[in-house]
Amino acid sequence: MSVRRSAGTIFWGLTLITIGALLLARNLGYTVPIWGYVARYWPALLIAWGLLKFVDYYRFRSAGDNRPLFSGGEVVLLIFVIFLGTFVTAAANSSSFVGNIFEIGDIDLWDITGNNFTFDEHEEAAVPSGSTIEIENLYGNVEVHPMDSDRVILDVKKTIRASNKEEADRLEKDFTFSITNAGSTYRITSNRENVVQFHGIPRQRYKSSLTLQVPKRATLRLDNRNGKVTVQDLTGDQQVTNRYGQVDVRNVTGDVRIENRNGSVTAQDISGAVTINNRYSVTAVKNVGGNLEITTRNGSVDVSGVKGSATISNSYAPISVENVQGDLTISGRNNSVDVQHVDGDVKADSSYQNVSIRDARGAVTVNSRNGDLLVSLQKPPQKDISISSRYGTITLELPANSAFNIDAHTEFGQVDSEFEGLSIDRSRRERSARGRIGQGGPQITISARNGDIHLSRRS
Repeated sequence: MSVRRSAGTIFWGLTLITIGALLLARNLGYTVPIWGYVARYWPALLIAWGLLKFVDYYRFRSAGDNRPLFSGGEVVLLIFVIFLGTFVTAAANSSSFVGNIFEIGDIDLWDITGNNFTFDEHEEAAVPSGSTIEIENLYGNVEVHPMDSDRVILDVKKTIRASNKEEADRLEKDFTFSITNAGSTYRITSNRENVVQFHGIPRQRYKSSLTLQVPKRATLRLDNRNGKVTVQDLTGDQQVTNRYGQVDVRNVTGDVRIENRNGSVTAQDISGAVTINNRYSVTAVKNVGGNLEITTRNGSVDVSGVKGSATISNSYAPISVENVQGDLTISGRNNSVDVQHVDGDVKADSSYQNVSIRDARGAVTVNSRNGDLLVSLQKPPQKDISISSRYGTITLELPANSAFNIDAHTEFGQVDSEFEGLSIDRSRRERSARGRIGQGGPQITISARNGDIHLSRRS
């Protein structure tokens, strides 16, 4: 007696139920980033499908059924899912534009079937210079500019999705913004920000884009979602939290703290320290007067001009850094690293991509894996250099007048040197180069496995 039904039938039935439940939750107003989950976690389908095929195997064997586990149609579907999922994930990781398409958080069927109606609101209030201003907004852009007077001017463009103009007019009257005072803090928010639904309609169908003019000497605490945030030309510490939209902060005299997800971050011409936490998009920083700290993943990092020290942690996207006056610490995974001109010490840890460090003036410590590694100095080294790699070629370029003591060895590769006077041992499985060049100088230690070591002289 053969077993007619396979576990795959149950699997696809459960999959359809799960997708339907998520879409229903979105239509009821719950913000569920469905397409973001698809781009990141689609391999879970293959795992679940494979586990159910194990169940089929034992069921068929116990029932004496010798049919194949995969039908021709299932093989075609499996290949299609693998290729499509791989393409979607690669596209979302490599392009912030494509990534934002898959990560957008407020799409529902009302965007297609509803009608948009726009309304304007204007609010003003006296706010002393130097005050802290809290701004909260959902589903819209926020743009902040300075002004010389001690006032806050708020212009709101509200978009309401409704079945007709009469319904939109009625709903708009219950959707208002205010500027309230609590001591030295002023709060700008709508009367509906913390309400998931009102009048039976999900909150994301009420969108609001804010344009603010605030005193130049003001401290912002800005919390936004599903829109672009722009802050510029302010004096004071600024804090921006956003999701599903771009953040652009420029020309700030003070410290800046930015937290974002699924949107690019740009911070430029900041006099103080900058702290950025971002995911799934590009992070670009230029001209920072203090220290810089970046924690991100799945988005490239591009840094230029830091007067303090910089600490960068990133995964699955390139890191590019130039012109750091302090120390530089990089922690990477599955990403390339390109560093140029660092006055302080450099510490870099990366894997599965190439690492390039040029014109480092302080100590250099590099750990790499599955990628080629280049350290090229324009001036003779003054501090110790330590390089460790697996499954990649190491190239160290030093000026011809450099003085140093070196201990370099590789287990399954070759060693060659353009510096004369070193002891090169190629007689055993482990190849090495040891010795001293010139008088004094720092210690250079190079350790490799399954990769060659090249010591080059810069003329």
